[in-house]
Amino acid sequence: MDDTSRCDEWYHTQCVNVSDVEIDLVDQFMCPPCVKRPCNPELRTTWKRRCQFGLKHENPSSPSACHKPCRGAFSKYCSDECGIKSMQQRISEWENSGGKREVLWEVVKNAEKREGIVVRADFVKPLTLVTNGSRPEERRASRPDAAGKRRVEWEIGRLNVQLEEVVTEREMVKREMDTVLWREKVVDLAAERAEYVDQCGWDQRLCFGEEEWVDFGAEVLESYEEKGERTDEAMQVDGSSAHCEWWCTGKKKCERHAGWQKLRTAEVSFDKEMTEGILLKLTTREREIRKRIEDILYPQTSQTVQSPRLNGRSS
Repeated sequence: MDDTSRCDEWYHTQCVNVSDVEIDLVDQFMCPPCVKRPCNPELRTTWKRRCQFGLKHENPSSPSACHKPCRGAFSKYCSDECGIKSMQQRISEWENSGGKREVLWEVVKNAEKREGIVVRADFVKPLTLVTNGSRPEERRASRPDAAGKRRVEWEIGRLNVQLEEVVTEREMVKREMDTVLWREKVVDLAAERAEYVDQCGWDQRLCFGEEEWVDFGAEVLESYEEKGERTDEAMQVDGSSAHCEWWCTGKKKCERHAGWQKLRTAEVSFDKEMTEGILLKLTTREREIRKRIEDILYPQTSQTVQSPRLNGRSS
């Protein structure tokens, strides 16, 4: 069974068209009645990103395929086991198409972390030169200068692709952080209002996701600025009134929403800590890539020029 994130009702998975193997992929479940209410904004069930190994299965919808969510922003697999199986499968397919495992190993053995995926490998046959019966000599088909220039261009292109991916992901995580900060603000305001009106004060809008926050975030905060004018109004539970109010007017220790302040505060704090950690890693990674690009393009500026010393001291 699955519980909705909005009205605390429980549903059989088959009753809401969710298979048992997909239950782990549900991020925030919204039941059909909540979705169909005209007073609610565009609510919908959200899903976690599925493990890439399961998606690449010959029959992704079968129970034998992996249906677990991937491990956040830094992995497209649910576990190391699935990641290893996926790479083994890709290597086997490459071997079946005529590739050699030994050649692949020579190409990737010195690769840095997350850079060991071979997209294409070109091999230039060396030229054999015979001079007056002497021993044949081998040299590359291209000049060293041209080959070095191509390597630099290839490396810069590869780093720019990585940089673009990191920047895009960082912007996405920053938007997620904005949503977390908005939720933190609403939790504080809702708890403050609950004390002010001596009621439960649970606010259904705490379940809003990123899209709802973009569309209605400002209005939610404005509704709390007007709390002084609204304390005498009849606020119904869970949007059941014609005016679609958001706050629960039950007793301060409401059985239906017992302890919501502590639960939501802990949840927001956890999400905030996790998102800050991801942002820090992405920012560090972005700086590292930019530094590597700068070192390749301007190697002379990366070397520290020291002034001559006189009597053991710098002049």
